[in-house]
Amino acid sequence: MGRLRFFGQEEVDIRLRTERGSSPRRLVPWWARALRRVSLRWGMRRQRRSSLSARFSRLRFTALHSSLRRSVVKASFSRNRKKGAWLAHAKYLSRPGAQREIGKGRGFDAERESVDLVARVRTWEESDRLMWRFIVSPEDADRMNLRSHIRELVSEMERDLDTKLQWIAIDHHNTDEAHVHLLVRGVRDDGKTLEIDRDYVRSGVRARSQEIATCELGPRLEPEILRARELSIRRERWTEIDRTLERKADTYRVVSYERFIPRSDGGRIRAHQEMDRLRYLERLGLARHVGELSWELSPDHERELRRRQRSKDVIKSRAHERQRERGVELER
Repeated sequence: MGRLRFFGQEEVDIRLRTERGSSPRRLVPWWARALRRVSLRWGMRRQRRSSLSARFSRLRFTALHSSLRRSVVKASFSRNRKKGAWLAHAKYLSRPGAQREIGKGRGFDAERESVDLVARVRTWEESDRLMWRFIVSPEDADRMNLRSHIRELVSEMERDLDTKLQWIAIDHHNTDEAHVHLLVRGVRDDGKTLEIDRDYVRSGVRARSQEIATCELGPRLEPEILRARELSIRRERWTEIDRTLERKADTYRVVSYERFIPRSDGGRIRAHQEMDRLRYLERLGLARHVGELSWELSPDHERELRRRQRSKDVIKSRAHERQRERGVELER
């Protein structure tokens, strides 16, 4: 029985002989065996380097962009134009079910673990003109203390912005990825309005979050990167693989692997994952098969995936809210 060969792989005829009373041997895909070899190799390197890991500085981590732990940060600001808008947002963030199953969610700040989010924001709304809002979602949130992460992140922001910040945050666990909503008062310690540079809002806070996570957990190893990519292949959202495809596309937006020659097992796995992603994009109407190993990306590739991601986030939020309301009705 023939099978498709990738990048010069040899075709091997495998014959299984099953002895009486024994079960047949489980077949393992070639890329899974390759990933296992990569994991073992990196594991041995990590043991040799463990004694040196504490010597790495944050500046060194900044240079290792591909090895930084990933973190998603969404930032926005809200002006105090509609009375009660900030308060309504605080009530929504502290609603039952978002942080814990029963009871209203409780926020935290630099010193305290249980703070009334609504009461704090109410005092800001009485006098302030601006409030900054951040959503911080580290990729390895399940391995970290999110509250400690946010406290260190705000400390870094205070050094970068050269001012003491007044803030409150709340951690949410109602989605697939745990995340934190961080609210920062729009007032500097000298009483002036807190203005933040656009580039720092766009990428600076995220870079700080990634540096902190990398210092805590160490650089991302290749097996971790490959497994994270594997999980994102069939997601209707903008992913790291999509960024790679955009970089590889030519002037006609064609991504081709016709002449690709892998230099390592990791490179072969990456290419295999990218082709799987292109086949999925083809089913979504965001890519077109133009050759045996070539695809043309849609001009709406990024815009449409980001739109679908926003739509799904809204749908999930509404579904959780309806579920909570039904639970309240049943209790009555």
